[in-house]
Amino acid sequence: MRDGAVAADALKVEYDFVKYVELLDKVSKEYIIIIAARDTPWGPAFTQEKAEVLRKIGLKANLFGMFRRAYVALIDSGNVIFEKVGDTTREVIAYESAISGDSVSVYSSSFEADVIHSFTAGSIMINGEELSARGRGLNIVVYDKIAKKVLDTVNFDTYSADLSCRHPFGEIDRLRSFQKNHPAIRVVCVDAPKFPTENLTQNERFILKNNVIRETIINNLDKPFFAINQYYSREILEEVFRVPKSYHDVRGIRRFEDTRGKYVNTVGGHRVTAYQPQQYEQTIWFVGGCSVFGIGAIDEHTMASLLQGIINERAKEKRICVQNYGYFLCEADRQREEEVSILESLPIRDGDVVLYYRADNGISLGQEFPCIDCSKIALQPRKFEVFSDKGHLTPDGYRLVAEKIFNELSARKLLGVPDRTSPWISSCASEYGFDSNQSTELAEYKRILTNFYNEVLSVTIGAIVMNCNPFTLGHRYLIEQALQQCNFLIVFLVEEDSSFFSFEDRLRLIDEGTADLDNVAIIPSGRFIISSLTFEEYFNKSELQERVIDTSKDITVFAREIAPCLHITKRFAGEEPLDKVTMQYNEAMKRILPEYGIEFIEIPRKKEGEEVISASRVRTLLEEGDFERIKYLVPETTYRYLVERYKEE
Repeated sequence: MRDGAVAADALKVEYDFVKYVELLDKVSKEYIIIIAARDTPWGPAFTQEKAEVLRKIGLKANLFGMFRRAYVALIDSGNVIFEKVGDTTREVIAYESAISGDSVSVYSSSFEADVIHSFTAGSIMINGEELSARGRGLNIVVYDKIAKKVLDTVNFDTYSADLSCRHPFGEIDRLRSFQKNHPAIRVVCVDAPKFPTENLTQNERFILKNNVIRETIINNLDKPFFAINQYYSREILEEVFRVPKSYHDVRGIRRFEDTRGKYVNTVGGHRVTAYQPQQYEQTIWFVGGCSVFGIGAIDEHTMASLLQGIINERAKEKRICVQNYGYFLCEADRQREEEVSILESLPIRDGDVVLYYRADNGISLGQEFPCIDCSKIALQPRKFEVFSDKGHLTPDGYRLVAEKIFNELSARKLLGVPDRTSPWISSCASEYGFDSNQSTELAEYKRILTNFYNEVLSVTIGAIVMNCNPFTLGHRYLIEQALQQCNFLIVFLVEEDSSFFSFEDRLRLIDEGTADLDNVAIIPSGRFIISSLTFEEYFNKSELQERVIDTSKDITVFAREIAPCLHITKRFAGEEPLDKVTMQYNEAMKRILPEYGIEFIEIPRKKEGEEVISASRVRTLLEEGDFERIKYLVPETTYRYLVERYKEE
């Protein structure tokens, strides 16, 4: 083994800039090291100390303070063959040579260079193959000229707050792992349209000359000379070019705060897609950055909405729903491979399609995954504008992409799921720590629920999970209110016998107490809904009132495993003003359920006098023997049961 081989392997898993350069020093004598800057080699995270670190591998330039300059360096077997920093913020550096029989081409330009050069910024190609991560900051490729293979490719975002690092091979590995773990899901990459370099329209020449980006339009809304002014009024532009606030949830997944606007709406953590059908068999998940989100477009004009409209018109019988999981991801976010993290969090089902939109992300995934190439759709001749600025599209541009995607998916026969695998087979049971017996038991429970839905139901389904310890007028009121908001209501009764009243008695009371209500089914919860396996703390709530409880496992199992079997789209719960553990459970449902297409609806509690009706209050009165007050809190059927069993003669 060559001396630098061990260090070369370590490069692939090193994310710290200083340690990475130290490893480069160990391999520099044996391999080729190529560096190309994109947008800027310097920023807030790139201190003078970090700039000095690069000198350890023989480089001479001091990149500290070199804001928005081009930069290229090439080291061959320890010798610096080429190194140059741009003299101005618009200078472009190109290096082309043959090294040991390999053709090497390197290009660097700053954020202020024109659009044509920005398409090649940070590019490192060997023998015509793009090997660079092409992210903002410094892109580095380590190449073995003897074995003729890439040892590593990495991007350090010198402008981010933490000098974040992205290994594109890590992105590919995660996508490959996702596809392997979900063989019934098809991942299709979509290459974004590229700004044309010839036969430019007047608008495209204007964009190049004035370096038009999103902020340019936002700061000049009183000057209607942009292409997007042909589509929208100033009122609309003020909304569609501003992005709703986003955050990372408890799992580190980026989500939008709920936003209700005239033209831009985000609900359940992601952007609203127009024209969605209420019932569907297949979902197309659109994952990507700001173009997928639809910067500069109203809800009806995003790529996802336009694709949904085309499907409704031309393939309605396929019963397909398109979901927009596009996010406004700045360069720093992409370094953390946020798109892949979002993809891995989707509530997918067998037969679904994931569209993974890539906007100039360097290394091609086309050899690994099916690819829809939209890069050339902006070329002339055409009667409308495609680009609203350097990177975002007009409504007609978004429509072009949607048309291309529909045609490609149709040609590849990916629209529709005629033979969907039963939902109980595709299980994520291992993710929750269930053993093989528990996983088998979960699959059987899901099979029973799926058969129940197929044989009995085919409507909008709501669900409530209740313990009913015992069944009260508050429980009855919650069921009645929920029934007004869905066609059929499933009441999962907590089956575990860890309550004051036995499961058999609780089941009897809720059956008798709802016997007069139509479209209600009472189903035992099994071991996977509020049980010691999924939510052990529920049965010890009184001692945990001041503790922060993680209830996500129980809710996630319900959303990913149980709800799809019954096509549950709504889950109801009563407001909880008293029990802090249940309050935390409700808050977690608000966060998690919408991710899986389930609406969470919290219903105000029924009161008796000034106090809410609760099962704990009934149990307290039962201990006191106050049956007169109990009478006002429970249905007649529950009252008779309590009198017969507990009232002393």
